[in-house]
Amino acid sequence: MKNNILLILAVTIISIGIIVATVLISSAGGTESSKPDSSSQQGTSGITQGTSASADPTEEANTPPSTSTTASSKAESSLPPAETDGSSQPYDSEAADDIISTAHSLIGIDFADDGASPDYGFDNSGFIYYVLRENGYITCPRGLNAQAQMGTALSYEELRPGDLAFFYAEDMATIGFGGIYCGDGIMLACLMPGTQVKEVDITTPYYRNHFCKGISLT
Repeated sequence: MKNNILLILAVTIISIGIIVATVLISSAGGTESSKPDSSSQQGTSGITQGTSASADPTEEANTPPSTSTTASSKAESSLPPAETDGSSQPYDSEAADDIISTAHSLIGIDFADDGASPDYGFDNSGFIYYVLRENGYITCPRGLNAQAQMGTALSYEELRPGDLAFFYAEDMATIGFGGIYCGDGIMLACLMPGTQVKEVDITTPYYRNHFCKGISLT
């Protein structure tokens, strides 16, 4: 009887131990499974960061240039080309108008050998000499060859109002005469004995063929 009681107690204790152990094991396993896997979490985080850092190639390709760059390019492309007048100095239209005005005021004065004044008359270079000196060009020389070296040389197409125009003599080697260009193909000059200061059309074949050079003073 005593042995049976001991056996029952032993079985009971073992059973209780098994139950307790089972409960503990079950509890420990559930807790561990509820914890997130650190390696898995790090891997996911790395992918997320990598995705946010990389640019979408389609988005980048479709991005238009900045407004400021586009506006600047349009502004530069719309600028007109720089204007040039064929000379190395700026064109002074006011000074040119004064020269032409003085020359026009002398129309009708007779040609005179060695003349360089309205009272006496003008020869060809004397007319240029007087007009320029009246407009402040006090260093203007007296002869045609020297006058043809006063400023910047111009071609026929580059002549502007107020410029000097010089033409070859019949030998086509020396300067024969000159005058003051007024624009629209007209020059003011006192050409030869028996003539007066007058307007001369230099668009004719003769004057085009005999053109030597223009001189810019303004």
